[in-house]
Amino acid sequence: MGSLIKDFALSALIMILSHWIYGVEDQVSYNFIVSFIDRHRTFIVASGIMGSIILLCSSFMFENLGFYKITYVLSKVLVRINQFLLTFLAILNIVFYTGLGSNIMHDNGYLLLFSLALILGAACWVLRVIDFNYHTQNALLPVGLITLMSIVLVEFIWPYYNF
Repeated sequence: MGSLIKDFALSALIMILSHWIYGVEDQVSYNFIVSFIDRHRTFIVASGIMGSIILLCSSFMFENLGFYKITYVLSKVLVRINQFLLTFLAILNIVFYTGLGSNIMHDNGYLLLFSLALILGAACWVLRVIDFNYHTQNALLPVGLITLMSIVLVEFIWPYYNF
């Protein structure tokens, strides 16, 4: 739960810095993010699929060789990065919908969500294989619920009430 609060705080800091301190408009940020995802669509999906496969294969290979610490550290880093990126994507989805009325998930945001969730799941699985006491539920559930709440709010609830 503490990591989720840190992710919220860092996301808010990034948005405050970009919007109020540096004066970047929401529409400019939205267009940049959507064009970035659109230009790198194939790379995002391929890196999500291949990254998770390579991570799983390397974990089994390194575990048999006795070098499981390499995969353990890499998986811990990937879990934290993907938790932050999924939280940031969920918050961006809500902020862009309330500010602009635009849904980032419709503009290839689901591809990014799929890749990040796939790598997060693979990294948690690797950590579970290496350390059977790893708290996979605590790593996946809060981030998954925030992302799901963001999608439900923006896709179903707020358009129904004309928010």
